[in-house]
Amino acid sequence: MAASEVVMEAFERAKRFFIAGLQCLERNNLLGAESAFSSSLELLPDRVSTLNNLAAVKIRLNKLDEAETYARRVVGLEENSVEAWSNLGIIHFNQGQFAVALQAYEKALEANFMFARAWAGKAEALLALQRNEEALDACEQAVRLEPGADDMLHTQSLILKALGRIDEARKVYMNSMARRVMRSPVYSADRRASQKADVLIISPDPVLDNDLKSFDALHRECPNYAGQLMWMLSDEFHFSTVFKADAMNLSGSMRLPPAELLINNCANAELILSEGSMPGLIELVDSCGMPVVNHPNKVVQSGRDTTARLVADIPGVRVPRTMRFSAKGKSSDELVRDIESHFTYPLITRTLMTQKGIGMNRASSRAELLENLREGLPEVFFVTEFVETRGHNKFYRKIRTSVVASEFVIVRVDFHDDWKVHGGRSGRRVAFYLEHPELLEEERRICADPEEWLGKSALEALRTISKRIPLDVFGLDFEVDADGKLVFFESNATMNLLTNSDQAVANPREAHDRLLDAFRRYFCTLTGWR
Repeated sequence: MAASEVVMEAFERAKRFFIAGLQCLERNNLLGAESAFSSSLELLPDRVSTLNNLAAVKIRLNKLDEAETYARRVVGLEENSVEAWSNLGIIHFNQGQFAVALQAYEKALEANFMFARAWAGKAEALLALQRNEEALDACEQAVRLEPGADDMLHTQSLILKALGRIDEARKVYMNSMARRVMRSPVYSADRRASQKADVLIISPDPVLDNDLKSFDALHRECPNYAGQLMWMLSDEFHFSTVFKADAMNLSGSMRLPPAELLINNCANAELILSEGSMPGLIELVDSCGMPVVNHPNKVVQSGRDTTARLVADIPGVRVPRTMRFSAKGKSSDELVRDIESHFTYPLITRTLMTQKGIGMNRASSRAELLENLREGLPEVFFVTEFVETRGHNKFYRKIRTSVVASEFVIVRVDFHDDWKVHGGRSGRRVAFYLEHPELLEEERRICADPEEWLGKSALEALRTISKRIPLDVFGLDFEVDADGKLVFFESNATMNLLTNSDQAVANPREAHDRLLDAFRRYFCTLTGWR
């Protein structure tokens, strides 16, 4: 083969790899794009477009040192490459080198004064350097060059907030969110060759407050176990998320992405009933035509008082009485007398929709109950019988079971010297457990062999409870009292089911791994993978 033919063949092969890289980028397959661009570069080592694309992919993969190597190779070949200088700006910004990033963006603008992305990057660097007025000027230039770019509008909102112009900031922020949703209401995680199936999560609508979080950040904070799975099973399943309101407002040619499995993470029964969104959510979920984890029809049967009734007759189980009360048309004295006709002190008042112990207080007397009512309980609220579970133990204890279809795993045991046992292990709670390593050892023993340490009857009761709750995936909190009875606290699908504790006081890894395996089996069954 003639030398010219060899060169032409190498060019054509490099071109095919380059096109394959672009196609991978369109599918958000960053690892595939990295591989394809690298293969193209091996054949044509000095092709600027390939180097720039590979640098950009390395940035998105957070391989910043490698990205910088490729960007600087471009600058050596083509000193006025606006893409290369912009990539260097992003690299240095992500490394926290804001002044160096600013210099790189200014180099990019010297090469092309009309490059909107360089203006946007310059604005971010100036904001990080607290040169806010200059940042606003740069951002406004970017928006003029690329009107309606949602990410640039988001940057503009952050700058306005930094300048103390919060009303303007919120207006621009809401515009940026609306434009991002118009472009696509779906956040899609990175694709990887190892992923078996696509999983779509419908999440509760976020609170758009003055934090002005980006669209991607709001989605990455997908609440509860679904958000945990997004990164813990990201090698095996491809996750996309959409907020409920955005999904229900889809029209025209805009559609949800195809998937093999849908997780309904709008799983707070009281919330979806109070919003009046139940019919629309059912219609949305059913229209997707795929297996559903925690269908809305199941969720609405899982309210706090409903589940208490469902499990109340199980032998060996003590279920604290739970009732809802309404303050409508009643004076505080009338409401107290109504509650006292059903409950004795102490008792617990709590709001309908909040979790994590928020809005939950104990009342040991009429005076304390009146104080709870005055402190702002909503018109409708729950009252629950308080059951003393501490007995001879120094600390209160709360045991969490995670249920995945027909499997349940005891994943954590939390302790506190207060009756309101918190599951979080960060901040001051880390010090508490470090001072009491015997509690971590007790947790390890219970998770490793619950029948040995909780008793066979408690495990049988737990198994029966898990079958009674009308959900596919959920958490269940309980304790075992001195008589061996299981004291049922609550169950719902809005919990963190996997470990999220500080590594210094982490929950047992073996239990965490068993639960992940249960999710893998369940998802593979639903999607047809083996």
